[in-house]
Parts: sequence; C-alpha cells; structure tokens
Amino acid sequence: MKIPFLFILYISIAITAAAQGETDTLGSFSNAEQEAEYQSFYTINEEDEDAMGKAIVQGGNNGKVNTKPTEAANTPCKMWAILVADTYDENIGEDDRYDNLTLNKELKAIAQCLGIEISITNITANRAYDKRYLANAITNLRPAKNDIVFFCFNGHGFRWDDQKDMYPNICMIGPNDDVYGHYVATTDIYNAIKAKGARLSVVITDCCNSKYGAYAPHQKDNTLFSRTNARVSKKRMQELFLGTKGVILVTAAKPGEYAWSFETGSAFTQSFISQLRKEASADQTETPNWQRLIDNAIESARRKTTSCENTQHGMRYMSISKQ
Repeated sequence: MKIPFLFILYISIAITAAAQGETDTLGSFSNAEQEAEYQSFYTINEEDEDAMGKAIVQGGNNGKVNTKPTEAANTPCKMWAILVADTYDENIGEDDRYDNLTLNKELKAIAQCLGIEISITNITANRAYDKRYLANAITNLRPAKNDIVFFCFNGHGFRWDDQKDMYPNICMIGPNDDVYGHYVATTDIYNAIKAKGARLSVVITDCCNSKYGAYAPHQKDNTLFSRTNARVSKKRMQELFLGTKGVILVTAAKPGEYAWSFETGSAFTQSFISQLRKEASADQTETPNWQRLIDNAIESARRKTTSCENTQHGMRYMSISKQ
C-alpha cells in the first residue's frame, strides 16, 4: 500500500540542502538526491509494511497498547499516540527510556480519567528504531473528526548549517552513525499529522536543535525535577482534551541550542508533564489553557537548564480554540 501523494507533497516543505563541506559523505549528495531521500520517508513498499507491522507489535520494547475506556464517554473520542524514543543510545538512552515510560503512564491515566479509548504506538526497540516505522505509524493513524492525536519524540536532533526551517530534524540513529537517510524534519511530521484531521493534534520534539554533530552530553544531576501530584479535576482535564480543538507544535530548543536530559528524564518532557498536571489540578481556579501550559513548560525547562553549558528556550506554534 502506498501513502497518498498528499503526504509526499508535504515532505517538500522545509527541505533544505545538507551543509556543504560538513563531511565528504554529506557533500557527495545532490539536492535532487536529498529530496528523493526525504520523499522515501513517505514511500514504503508492501514487503516493508508487512515486516514493520510485525515488528511494531512484537519487537522488544516496541509495541502497540490499546486501552478501552473504563466508563462510557458521552462524546465518542479516541486518543491516538505515537511515542518515539531513542532508548538504546549510549548517551541519552536511559533518559529517553524514563521519558517514554512516564509518557505512557501519563497518557493512559488521562484516557482513563476521560473515559476514552487510547491507542499508543511505541517506537523504541533497537531493530524498530527506523524512520520507516515512524512513517508506517503515521500512515496507520485513522482519527475521526473528534479524536486526539499526540506525538512525542525523545532523542537526538540537529539542524544543517544553511537550514531555513526553525524546527529541528530528528535522528532515527545514534550520534556516531551517518545521519544521512535516517532523519526526518519536525515540520514534515507536524504537517502529516495535521493533515489527518483530528480535532486536537499535539506534536512535540524533545531534542537538540544544534549544528549536526554537536549533541548535548548526558547530565547526572537528578535533583532538578519535581512533578506535582495534586488532585486532578476530571472537569478540567475534559476542558483541555475534549473541549479544545486545533493544533500544537512545540520543540524543546531554539536553533543553535541543546535540549538537555538528566537521569530523571529530559528537561522539557518532564516540565510538560508537570505543567499538564498543574493545569488540570483541582486547586487551580483559572480556566484550563493550552497556551499557558506550553509556555510554562518551556519556561520551566529554561530554568532547569540555566546551569548547563547553554540554556534551552524552546519554541512553539499553536492554533487553538474552544470546541
């Protein structure tokens, strides 16, 4: 089964040439070859699809989790989640594993609170950590008009020297391997998910946005994080996830910046979870607000990284309104 041409069209957005002279390998590829490589992200043959489908279900820590609602929801709704984490990387693998486990627990808890079904596709296993699996997972998204799509990437990211797109490219390999042929632009993922037409789409890339080859080292300080355990208001959670429509795109670092991770998870992902719980807390009196949630998460991550080599500031785009 081929992916519709619309998705191949989206891939042309934010395509940039590889930095000339960066390495001999990168310098040997023409612009046409680079564009063809990008398009291959959305072109999967039937044999690949069959093999990838089995790996996504069976491969190591990589799997699909379907959870039925614990109670009937008044308004039919389903959450579709794709969680990509580089859990085998020697530098940040354990940090990404922590983020992935935390996000899995958090999303399933939210679905249970809302009384909706959730389908989570985790792309984390070593043999399944490939951009073709990611393309397959996005292709298999089938959200109805009232559904929610949540995407999060935890791993290495980079930007080319002459890149115009402000958002990073995500790596689907380790930092010591040749990145060519194994990366995807955040913007392309966002456009592909947005085109699915879900009521609410959230796309997060928690990765560096620095020059290719420059990656933030793992940080050992594990005292930076605290997640609120305040009592969650079901009504406030409903307002955030069931009473809102639109799209949210957020990345952990601005161009030239690292996205830092620690033994207790990455600065942005853990800040996002903390601010999500705070926004849904029964102790809050202000109306739940995605813009405040994301802005506070970005600010929280900034504060937590002020003692690092450089501070991350994050970026976001959103078009959100009440349902």
